[in-house]
Amino acid sequence: MPAELPHSLEPELATLVDQPVPGAWIYEIKFDGYRMLARVGGPKDVRIVTRRGNDWTHRFAALKKELLAAKLPAGWYDGEIVMLDDSGKPSFNALQNAIEGGSNDAIVFYLFDAPYCGGHDLRRVAVEERRALLQSVLAQTQRLRFSQEIGGDAGAILQSACKLGLEGVIGKRRGSIYVQRRSDDWIKLKCTQRQEFVIGGFTWPDDARPAGIGALLVGYHDDAGVLQYAGKVGTGFTGEVSAALRQRLEAMAQKTRPFAGATGHDRHATWVRPELLCEVTFNEWPQGGSLRHASFKGLREDKAALAVTRERPQAAAPPLKVTHGSRVIDPASGLTKLDLVRYYAQVAAWALPHLKGRPAYIRRAPLGIHEAMTFVQHPTGIRGLKGTDPELWPGHEPAIAFDAAEDLVAAAQTGMIELHTWNSTARAITLPDRIVFDLDPGEGVAWAQVQEGALLVRALLQELGLQSWLKTTGGKGLHLFVPLVPEHDYEAVRAFSEAVVGHMARTIPQRFVAVLGPRNRVGRIFIDYLRNGWVQSTAEAFSARARPGLGVSMPVAWEELAGITAGNHWNIVSGPQRLAALEADPWAEYWTKPQRLGPAVQALTPALSRKREREPAPNRRLAVSAEGRTPAMRKR
Repeated sequence: MPAELPHSLEPELATLVDQPVPGAWIYEIKFDGYRMLARVGGPKDVRIVTRRGNDWTHRFAALKKELLAAKLPAGWYDGEIVMLDDSGKPSFNALQNAIEGGSNDAIVFYLFDAPYCGGHDLRRVAVEERRALLQSVLAQTQRLRFSQEIGGDAGAILQSACKLGLEGVIGKRRGSIYVQRRSDDWIKLKCTQRQEFVIGGFTWPDDARPAGIGALLVGYHDDAGVLQYAGKVGTGFTGEVSAALRQRLEAMAQKTRPFAGATGHDRHATWVRPELLCEVTFNEWPQGGSLRHASFKGLREDKAALAVTRERPQAAAPPLKVTHGSRVIDPASGLTKLDLVRYYAQVAAWALPHLKGRPAYIRRAPLGIHEAMTFVQHPTGIRGLKGTDPELWPGHEPAIAFDAAEDLVAAAQTGMIELHTWNSTARAITLPDRIVFDLDPGEGVAWAQVQEGALLVRALLQELGLQSWLKTTGGKGLHLFVPLVPEHDYEAVRAFSEAVVGHMARTIPQRFVAVLGPRNRVGRIFIDYLRNGWVQSTAEAFSARARPGLGVSMPVAWEELAGITAGNHWNIVSGPQRLAALEADPWAEYWTKPQRLGPAVQALTPALSRKREREPAPNRRLAVSAEGRTPAMRKR
């Protein structure tokens, strides 16, 4: 899509895995160099930027000249800079020496992606299409090259790379978009174990030479951000490099040990500020132990020390057995049944807390959302679906149950698109543990009005003493969820939600309407309270929606509302990418904040009393007792 060229760009990063992942992938050489991006703003405007956003253009005068001569269209170009040895293989040590020494005219820039090009934002374009465009606009030279795809079986490709002495290979999932974070759509397979470490100290040489070091003492940050000791690195540096390291580290010396625990070398160590990073290869790193046969490869300046953690290869997920996986279920986006099954597998860990013990319904579209769809309330006759305990609803067929990730995948295999649930669980099936306010905009309602509407409803709930949590619907609107102590029946909860909606509609009639029907809500938002009735259901968190684009219902923090562009801001492709980038669950407190409804009803009583004075008796639907509770809210 047409777009202005952004000033900065955070690159997509690959996830380390322990073996090739099933699926359709593009494989390239994993270059032993520095990740670098080039921003071409015009014929005389080129910047060379590190993955952290540092402008290193001044360090690479020859490369800048090469990029200017290439006359690339305005855009962001992603790649890796390397120095090649006499055999044509990338050498990290040579690159490090070239960068530090300033003599780097021989650096080669391998380009492999173009997230922006020619006035267009290509981040949502499939990776193979972006690469094809890049290859078409890049006139290759000795110093500016395209990173070619390597054909063949992934295992054989990796084996060949290792035999050639390369660092490994990078895989990119065909059809994937460009995301500005670490993604499992890009994977890295390494021939040797290797990562960055923080230098926290060093020891002197055994022979007491006046210059140089014996070993580097290195570490990594754990999940809490604490620097943990990883081991010593005593090989890999020449005498000249060792002396330079000693000089640099002595200038950073400090009295206290930066690591959380003892190193085994404390008596002979010189501690330093934990700011400098080094690249290290090693044979083994046992859990709870130290690096074995670790070798220094060079210093790194393109990553923050606090970002250094222990890299753990993810186990390759077993292949999903999906029938008719290539069937296009959404012609508008081209997304397939396999895409949908993969989505539910990816979000299962997030979705299951919302599902366990909660009766569910599903919406199926076995042939795609452009064909006939069915709303299924019971699992009977559909292979792979599980049912709830029949005793929960005596005399009726069981609803559908989701207790494990396999249940979600099995349902998606049957053609499930949407996932709807009740407002109560098996613990107290007749007593809701939440209220849902569904903001459904009518024709002519701008998205900004929906955002404003959500804030207004939230403000009223806050006045009533109730906290609410926000999620997109995956369609046109927004959902507000209010967690409850399950102590009142459905009739009472529905009556309260209707009273809240009625109050909003009377107070701000130009914005809200409490009457169902498209004619009534032209230019206004219908706040659907009917979801709170007995056996009614709502599209659950992380449900895909059977609409063009396959949007998903996504829990968000209130602080994120201003940046959300629509109720279908995320879809089955971008949804998992958002979750992978989250540092914390925006609904983490939802599970710990069940609220009592009685005080809220009591707080709403004055407004309801004024309403009753204006209404004829037959319309008075919410009688409030002295205790602030409706008759329906009294326990059965």
